[in-house]
Amino acid sequence: MLREGQGGQVAAGLTLTMPADPSVLEALSGTPVTVFVPAAQSTLAPALLAAGHEIGLLGVSGRTLQADRSRLEAATGRPVRWLRLHQADPYTLSRARRAGLLPVWSGPEGEPEALLRLAEPGGLLSLGSLGAEQVTGLLAELRARGYQPGPVGALKGLRTETARGLLQRLYRRFIDARFDRQHGSVPLTQRPRGLFRLSRRDYSGPPIQLPGGGQYLSGMPAAELHIYSKRLVALAELSALTGLRGVQHSLHDVAQALQEREEFRDAQFIYALTIFAGVLGPMGFQSEPLPDPKQARVMAVFFNLLRVLYGAKNTDSQVLLPAVIWMSRETLISRYGQKQGAGRR
Repeated sequence: MLREGQGGQVAAGLTLTMPADPSVLEALSGTPVTVFVPAAQSTLAPALLAAGHEIGLLGVSGRTLQADRSRLEAATGRPVRWLRLHQADPYTLSRARRAGLLPVWSGPEGEPEALLRLAEPGGLLSLGSLGAEQVTGLLAELRARGYQPGPVGALKGLRTETARGLLQRLYRRFIDARFDRQHGSVPLTQRPRGLFRLSRRDYSGPPIQLPGGGQYLSGMPAAELHIYSKRLVALAELSALTGLRGVQHSLHDVAQALQEREEFRDAQFIYALTIFAGVLGPMGFQSEPLPDPKQARVMAVFFNLLRVLYGAKNTDSQVLLPAVIWMSRETLISRYGQKQGAGRR
Protein backbone atom coordinates (compact mmCIF):
# COMPACT_ATOMS: atom_id res chain seq x y z
CA MET A 1 0.00 0.00 0.00
CA LEU A 2 1.35 3.41 -0.98
CA ARG A 3 1.88 5.54 2.10
CA GLU A 4 4.00 8.61 1.34
CA GLY A 5 6.12 10.40 -1.21
CA GLN A 6 9.75 11.47 -1.10
CA GLY A 7 10.22 13.53 2.05
CA GLY A 8 12.24 16.40 0.59
CA GLN A 9 9.38 17.95 -1.36
CA VAL A 10 6.93 20.58 -0.15
CA ALA A 11 3.82 18.89 -1.54
CA ALA A 12 1.16 17.38 0.73
CA GLY A 13 -1.36 14.93 -0.69
CA LEU A 14 -4.99 15.50 0.31
CA THR A 15 -7.70 12.86 0.05
CA LEU A 16 -11.47 12.90 0.33
CA THR A 17 -13.95 10.04 0.20
CA MET A 18 -17.41 10.25 -1.31
CA PRO A 19 -20.08 10.92 -0.34
CA ALA A 20 -18.86 14.33 0.80
CA ASP A 21 -20.66 17.45 1.94
CA PRO A 22 -21.14 19.75 -1.11
CA SER A 23 -19.90 22.68 0.98
CA VAL A 24 -16.58 20.87 1.50
CA LEU A 25 -16.21 20.49 -2.26
CA GLU A 26 -16.92 24.20 -2.63
CA ALA A 27 -14.26 24.98 -0.04
CA LEU A 28 -11.80 23.04 -2.19
CA SER A 29 -12.38 25.29 -5.18
CA GLY A 30 -8.99 25.91 -6.76
CA THR A 31 -7.32 23.14 -4.75
CA PRO A 32 -7.40 19.76 -6.50
CA VAL A 33 -7.40 16.72 -4.23
CA THR A 34 -7.82 12.99 -4.75
CA VAL A 35 -11.47 12.01 -4.35
CA PHE A 36 -12.23 8.33 -3.86
CA VAL A 37 -15.54 7.48 -5.51
CA PRO A 38 -17.41 4.17 -5.21
CA ALA A 39 -18.47 2.65 -8.53
CA ALA A 40 -22.11 3.00 -7.50
CA GLN A 41 -21.65 6.80 -7.52
CA SER A 42 -19.64 6.94 -10.75
CA THR A 43 -22.07 9.51 -12.18
CA LEU A 44 -20.59 12.04 -9.73
CA ALA A 45 -17.09 11.59 -11.10
CA PRO A 46 -17.31 13.79 -14.24
CA ALA A 47 -18.25 16.87 -12.19
CA LEU A 48 -15.41 16.20 -9.76
CA LEU A 49 -13.02 15.80 -12.66
CA ALA A 50 -14.26 19.04 -14.21
CA ALA A 51 -13.54 20.79 -10.89
CA GLY A 52 -9.91 19.70 -11.23
CA HIS A 53 -9.91 16.82 -8.80
CA GLU A 54 -8.16 13.50 -9.26
CA ILE A 55 -10.43 10.45 -9.19
CA GLY A 56 -9.64 7.28 -7.29
CA LEU A 57 -11.76 4.21 -6.68
CA LEU A 58 -13.30 3.50 -3.30
CA GLY A 59 -13.22 -0.29 -3.22
CA VAL A 60 -16.19 -2.02 -1.66
CA SER A 61 -15.43 -5.64 -2.49
CA GLY A 62 -12.26 -7.30 -3.74
CA ARG A 63 -14.33 -9.47 -6.06
CA THR A 64 -15.63 -6.52 -8.09
CA LEU A 65 -12.55 -4.27 -8.29
CA GLN A 66 -11.93 -4.86 -12.00
CA ALA A 67 -15.56 -4.18 -12.91
CA ASP A 68 -15.69 -1.16 -10.57
CA ARG A 69 -12.59 0.32 -12.14
CA SER A 70 -14.00 -0.13 -15.64
CA ARG A 71 -17.26 1.51 -14.60
CA LEU A 72 -15.47 4.53 -13.13
CA GLU A 73 -13.18 4.89 -16.15
CA ALA A 74 -16.18 4.73 -18.47
CA ALA A 75 -17.78 7.59 -16.54
CA THR A 76 -14.68 9.81 -16.58
CA GLY A 77 -12.93 8.82 -19.79
CA ARG A 78 -9.70 8.75 -17.78
CA PRO A 79 -7.56 5.94 -16.38
CA VAL A 80 -8.13 5.24 -12.69
CA ARG A 81 -5.11 3.96 -10.78
CA TRP A 82 -5.59 4.88 -7.09
CA LEU A 83 -7.63 2.67 -4.79
CA ARG A 84 -8.81 3.17 -1.24
CA LEU A 85 -9.76 0.00 0.58
CA HIS A 86 -11.91 -0.41 3.66
CA GLN A 87 -10.19 -3.73 4.31
CA ALA A 88 -6.60 -4.26 3.15
CA ASP A 89 -6.31 -8.03 3.60
CA PRO A 90 -3.99 -10.15 1.40
CA TYR A 91 -6.85 -11.39 -0.78
CA THR A 92 -8.13 -7.90 -1.55
CA LEU A 93 -4.63 -6.57 -2.19
CA SER A 94 -4.04 -9.44 -4.62
CA ARG A 95 -7.27 -8.63 -6.45
CA ALA A 96 -6.24 -4.97 -6.59
CA ARG A 97 -2.98 -5.88 -8.32
CA ARG A 98 -4.86 -7.99 -10.86
CA ALA A 99 -7.17 -5.05 -11.53
CA GLY A 100 -4.20 -2.76 -12.13
CA LEU A 101 -5.01 -0.59 -9.12
CA LEU A 102 -2.59 0.88 -6.57
CA PRO A 103 -3.92 0.86 -3.00
CA VAL A 104 -3.25 4.17 -1.22
CA TRP A 105 -3.41 5.03 2.44
CA SER A 106 -5.81 7.94 2.70
CA GLY A 107 -3.82 9.62 5.47
CA PRO A 108 -4.66 10.46 9.09
CA GLU A 109 -8.02 11.96 9.98
CA GLY A 110 -8.82 14.41 12.73
CA GLU A 111 -9.33 18.02 13.65
CA PRO A 112 -7.29 20.66 11.78
CA GLU A 113 -4.89 21.08 14.71
CA ALA A 114 -4.10 17.37 14.70
CA LEU A 115 -3.65 17.27 10.93
CA LEU A 116 -1.28 20.24 11.02
CA ARG A 117 0.72 18.51 13.74
CA LEU A 118 0.90 15.34 11.64
CA ALA A 119 1.60 17.04 8.32
CA GLU A 120 4.82 15.86 6.69
CA PRO A 121 6.45 16.80 3.38
CA GLY A 122 5.37 14.24 0.81
CA GLY A 123 2.79 12.88 3.23
CA LEU A 124 -0.97 12.35 3.04
CA LEU A 125 -3.83 13.94 4.96
CA SER A 126 -7.49 12.94 4.91
CA LEU A 127 -10.16 15.64 4.85
CA GLY A 128 -12.92 13.17 5.63
CA SER A 129 -13.75 14.43 9.12
CA LEU A 130 -13.67 18.16 8.37
CA GLY A 131 -16.37 20.68 7.63
CA ALA A 132 -16.10 23.41 5.00
CA GLU A 133 -14.75 26.11 7.31
CA GLN A 134 -12.21 23.70 8.74
CA VAL A 135 -11.05 22.76 5.24
CA THR A 136 -10.64 26.44 4.34
CA GLY A 137 -8.61 27.09 7.47
CA LEU A 138 -6.47 23.99 7.00
CA LEU A 139 -5.60 24.89 3.41
CA ALA A 140 -4.70 28.45 4.40
CA GLU A 141 -2.43 27.31 7.22
CA LEU A 142 -0.72 24.64 5.12
CA ARG A 143 0.11 27.25 2.48
CA ALA A 144 1.24 29.73 5.14
CA ARG A 145 3.71 27.13 6.37
CA GLY A 146 5.05 26.56 2.86
CA TYR A 147 3.22 23.39 1.87
CA GLN A 148 1.68 22.90 -1.56
CA PRO A 149 -1.55 20.94 -0.97
CA GLY A 150 -2.75 18.84 -3.89
CA PRO A 151 -3.77 15.36 -5.03
CA VAL A 152 -1.95 12.08 -4.46
CA GLY A 153 -0.73 12.11 -8.05
CA ALA A 154 1.24 15.32 -7.43
CA LEU A 155 3.49 13.59 -4.89
CA LYS A 156 6.90 12.58 -6.22
CA GLY A 157 8.47 9.27 -5.33
CA LEU A 158 5.39 7.56 -3.91
CA ARG A 159 6.50 4.54 -1.95
CA THR A 160 4.85 1.59 -0.30
CA GLU A 161 4.79 0.83 3.38
CA THR A 162 8.10 -0.71 4.47
CA ALA A 163 9.51 -2.14 7.67
CA ARG A 164 11.94 0.80 7.76
CA GLY A 165 9.10 3.30 7.50
CA LEU A 166 7.21 1.54 10.29
CA LEU A 167 10.28 1.58 12.53
CA GLN A 168 10.79 5.28 11.81
CA ARG A 169 7.26 6.08 12.92
CA LEU A 170 7.57 3.92 16.02
CA TYR A 171 10.81 5.66 16.94
CA ARG A 172 9.23 9.09 16.46
CA ARG A 173 6.12 8.12 18.41
CA PHE A 174 7.68 6.40 21.40
CA ILE A 175 11.28 7.66 21.67
CA ASP A 176 11.32 11.17 20.23
CA ALA A 177 7.85 12.05 21.52
CA ARG A 178 8.73 10.89 25.04
CA PHE A 179 11.95 12.91 24.98
CA ASP A 180 10.05 15.98 23.77
CA ARG A 181 7.52 15.65 26.59
CA GLN A 182 10.19 15.21 29.24
CA HIS A 183 12.31 18.13 28.11
CA GLY A 184 9.66 20.50 26.75
CA SER A 185 11.05 20.49 23.22
CA VAL A 186 9.67 23.16 20.92
CA PRO A 187 9.10 21.81 17.39
CA LEU A 188 10.46 24.22 14.80
CA THR A 189 9.25 21.87 12.07
CA GLN A 190 6.01 23.53 10.99
CA ARG A 191 7.57 24.36 7.62
CA PRO A 192 7.96 21.32 5.33
CA ARG A 193 11.73 21.85 5.36
CA GLY A 194 12.05 22.78 9.02
CA LEU A 195 14.71 20.55 10.54
CA PHE A 196 15.06 21.37 14.23
CA ARG A 197 13.48 21.00 17.64
CA LEU A 198 14.76 23.13 20.49
CA SER A 199 14.61 22.52 24.24
CA ARG A 200 15.67 24.74 27.13
CA ARG A 201 18.16 22.63 29.11
CA ASP A 202 21.04 23.45 31.38
CA TYR A 203 24.21 22.20 29.75
CA SER A 204 25.33 18.79 31.02
CA GLY A 205 28.23 17.92 28.72
CA PRO A 206 32.01 18.17 28.97
CA PRO A 207 33.57 21.62 29.49
CA ILE A 208 33.76 23.67 26.28
CA GLN A 209 36.82 25.89 25.93
CA LEU A 210 35.95 29.16 24.21
CA PRO A 211 38.35 30.55 21.59
CA GLY A 212 38.64 33.90 23.35
CA GLY A 213 39.06 32.40 26.79
CA GLY A 214 36.48 31.20 29.28
CA GLN A 215 34.41 28.04 29.28
CA TYR A 216 30.90 26.74 28.96
CA LEU A 217 30.46 24.52 32.00
CA SER A 218 27.90 21.98 33.12
CA GLY A 219 24.86 23.67 34.64
CA MET A 220 24.98 26.81 32.52
CA PRO A 221 21.65 27.86 30.92
CA ALA A 222 21.54 26.73 27.31
CA ALA A 223 19.28 25.50 24.52
CA GLU A 224 19.70 22.01 23.12
CA LEU A 225 19.25 21.49 19.40
CA HIS A 226 17.70 18.31 18.01
CA ILE A 227 17.88 17.46 14.32
CA TYR A 228 14.90 15.89 12.53
CA SER A 229 17.06 13.26 10.86
CA LYS A 230 14.39 11.90 8.53
CA ARG A 231 13.88 15.28 6.88
CA LEU A 232 17.58 16.04 6.68
CA VAL A 233 18.25 12.71 4.95
CA ALA A 234 15.31 13.32 2.58
CA LEU A 235 16.64 16.76 1.62
CA ALA A 236 20.12 15.34 1.07
CA GLU A 237 18.57 12.75 -1.26
CA LEU A 238 17.62 15.63 -3.56
CA SER A 239 21.12 17.13 -3.42
CA ALA A 240 23.78 18.05 -0.90
CA LEU A 241 23.11 21.73 -1.65
CA THR A 242 19.40 21.30 -0.90
CA GLY A 243 20.27 19.72 2.42
CA LEU A 244 22.64 22.53 3.35
CA ARG A 245 20.07 25.16 2.40
CA GLY A 246 17.51 23.36 4.55
CA VAL A 247 19.86 23.53 7.54
CA GLN A 248 20.63 27.19 6.91
CA HIS A 249 16.99 28.21 6.64
CA SER A 250 16.12 26.17 9.73
CA LEU A 251 18.71 28.05 11.76
CA HIS A 252 16.64 31.17 11.11
CA ASP A 253 13.81 29.36 12.94
CA VAL A 254 16.17 28.70 15.86
CA ALA A 255 17.22 32.36 16.00
CA GLN A 256 13.59 33.45 15.93
CA ALA A 257 12.78 31.13 18.85
CA LEU A 258 15.70 32.51 20.84
CA GLN A 259 14.53 36.06 20.19
CA GLU A 260 10.81 35.60 20.71
CA ARG A 261 10.15 32.72 23.13
CA GLU A 262 10.34 33.47 26.83
CA GLU A 263 11.74 30.06 27.84
CA PHE A 264 14.92 30.72 25.84
CA ARG A 265 15.61 34.25 27.11
CA ASP A 266 18.42 33.14 29.43
CA ALA A 267 20.03 30.53 27.13
CA GLN A 268 23.66 31.59 26.75
CA PHE A 269 24.49 29.19 23.95
CA ILE A 270 23.04 26.49 21.71
CA TYR A 271 24.49 23.00 21.67
CA ALA A 272 23.85 19.50 20.38
CA LEU A 273 25.37 16.06 20.64
CA THR A 274 25.40 14.93 17.03
CA ILE A 275 27.20 13.10 14.27
CA PHE A 276 26.40 15.96 11.87
CA ALA A 277 29.22 18.26 13.00
CA GLY A 278 30.53 18.21 9.42
CA VAL A 279 27.22 19.56 8.15
CA LEU A 280 26.78 22.21 10.85
CA GLY A 281 30.41 23.36 10.96
CA PRO A 282 30.14 25.52 7.82
CA MET A 283 27.05 27.13 9.37
CA GLY A 284 29.12 28.62 12.20
CA PHE A 285 29.06 25.87 14.83
CA GLN A 286 32.21 24.94 16.74
CA SER A 287 32.74 21.31 17.73
CA GLU A 288 34.38 19.42 20.58
CA PRO A 289 35.03 15.64 20.49
CA LEU A 290 33.75 13.65 23.44
CA PRO A 291 36.54 13.31 25.98
CA ASP A 292 35.85 9.62 26.63
CA PRO A 293 36.71 7.59 23.47
CA LYS A 294 34.83 4.53 24.76
CA GLN A 295 31.66 6.56 25.30
CA ALA A 296 32.08 8.10 21.84
CA ARG A 297 32.28 4.65 20.20
CA VAL A 298 29.22 3.39 22.06
CA MET A 299 27.20 6.45 21.10
CA ALA A 300 28.48 6.22 17.52
CA VAL A 301 26.84 2.79 17.22
CA PHE A 302 23.48 4.22 18.25
CA PHE A 303 23.70 7.32 16.04
CA ASN A 304 24.83 5.35 13.00
CA LEU A 305 22.02 2.85 13.47
CA LEU A 306 19.70 5.85 13.21
CA ARG A 307 21.41 6.79 9.95
CA VAL A 308 20.65 3.31 8.65
CA LEU A 309 17.06 3.57 9.88
CA TYR A 310 16.54 6.84 8.01
CA GLY A 311 18.18 5.56 4.82
CA ALA A 312 21.31 7.73 4.79
CA LYS A 313 23.93 6.92 2.18
CA ASN A 314 27.40 5.43 2.83
CA THR A 315 26.39 3.97 6.19
CA ASP A 316 28.29 0.75 5.40
CA SER A 317 31.59 2.50 4.69
CA GLN A 318 31.50 5.63 6.86
CA VAL A 319 31.05 5.54 10.63
CA LEU A 320 30.63 9.03 12.07
CA LEU A 321 31.72 9.81 15.62
CA PRO A 322 29.48 12.04 17.74
CA ALA A 323 30.71 15.40 18.93
CA VAL A 324 29.38 18.31 20.94
CA ILE A 325 28.67 21.27 18.67
CA TRP A 326 27.93 24.74 19.96
CA MET A 327 27.39 28.37 19.04
CA SER A 328 26.92 31.34 21.31
CA ARG A 329 23.50 32.96 21.49
CA GLU A 330 24.90 36.26 20.22
CA THR A 331 26.63 34.66 17.24
CA LEU A 332 23.61 32.65 16.18
CA ILE A 333 21.24 35.62 16.41
CA SER A 334 23.76 37.84 14.61
CA ARG A 335 24.06 35.35 11.74
CA TYR A 336 20.49 34.10 11.48
CA GLY A 337 18.25 36.40 13.49
CA GLN A 338 15.68 38.84 12.19
CA LYS A 339 17.09 42.33 11.96
CA GLN A 340 15.07 44.92 13.84
CA GLY A 341 12.50 46.51 11.55
CA ALA A 342 12.97 43.85 8.88
CA GLY A 343 10.33 41.37 7.87
CA ARG A 344 10.83 37.70 7.23
CA ARG A 345 9.08 35.34 4.88
